[in-house]
Amino acid sequence: SIAKQCTRRQVPTYCGEVFEIKKGDSSSASSERRPSVTFGQVEVREYGLTLGDNPSCSNGPPLTLDWSYHNMVYLPLTDEPEDCFGNIRHKDCKNKNKMGISEQRRIELLLELGHTHEEIMQAELMKLKHQLLRQRTLGNLKSAQKESIKLLFDRVHKKYAARKARHSDKTI
Repeated sequence: SIAKQCTRRQVPTYCGEVFEIKKGDSSSASSERRPSVTFGQVEVREYGLTLGDNPSCSNGPPLTLDWSYHNMVYLPLTDEPEDCFGNIRHKDCKNKNKMGISEQRRIELLLELGHTHEEIMQAELMKLKHQLLRQRTLGNLKSAQKESIKLLFDRVHKKYAARKARHSDKTI
């Protein structure tokens, strides 16, 4: 049977790589072969941003990548990735504050891209609605939270009404 054939082969997998173990050999280190792949260059595409719909966005309106891309650049690969892609450090990637975009900056970007305050507010309200539906699905929505939910939606409406008023005052 197929199950018996697989157990006889003794081929463990690790992170997608397959290592061969010779039958009857108890030391796997002496018989491991790791395939090697090299690349000469990488193609970098810069995608635009647009109003998103991801309910996992923690604050502000969600952003997503646009379908169109610009600035295709071909860069040679080196042993030091920061040589090609700017001064990127692995430890910086672990700091979520450095990777995220603030709520204010998200709104500024979306306005610069031509979205209206109404569209941004609707996207944030939809995000909140889907977050609440997720909580309800998980059984975490209690009756005591219903009042705070109403306050949360009211706060979003007020926030965008104030921003819209300030923005329309600046354009006059």
